[in-house]
Amino acid sequence: MFVLKTFKELTLEELNEIYLLRGLVFVVGQKITEENEIDRADRQALHFFHANEAGEVLAYLRLFDLGVFSDDSHPLDPGAWSMGRVAVHPDARGTGLGRELLGAAINWVRTTTEAQRISISAQAYLKDRYYGAAGFKQVGEDYLEAGIDHVHMVLEL
Repeated sequence: MFVLKTFKELTLEELNEIYLLRGLVFVVGQKITEENEIDRADRQALHFFHANEAGEVLAYLRLFDLGVFSDDSHPLDPGAWSMGRVAVHPDARGTGLGRELLGAAINWVRTTTEAQRISISAQAYLKDRYYGAAGFKQVGEDYLEAGIDHVHMVLEL
């Protein structure tokens, strides 16, 4: 159901669909314009997604090994992985696809890597019913990121 690819493994069609979904969710839907939605971190990420039969990406997130990758948004943290840019197409919301995506990604990190934890920056309004339900715990206080309340959350593996 879910596909995992490096940036170089993505087809042009898949990359276009990923960027269309992220633009729809983050730029159009959430009006995030303070920072580039598309960034060079995509080149280092693993891209985890589900596409329908027509090739439209309906659910997406990206993964990083924080022991080897860091940038302004992702501090080096050996033993940790991160996931971000979690997006579900508006037409697929309420179907459980987002929870399946999150669960499958957590399972992939747990079974495929030697990670001890997953560390994320989550939108605060999703912390309890979405990430908390998956076992993540809030660490620290809320903060603003791209004009939206966020929280740092960690899932111990």
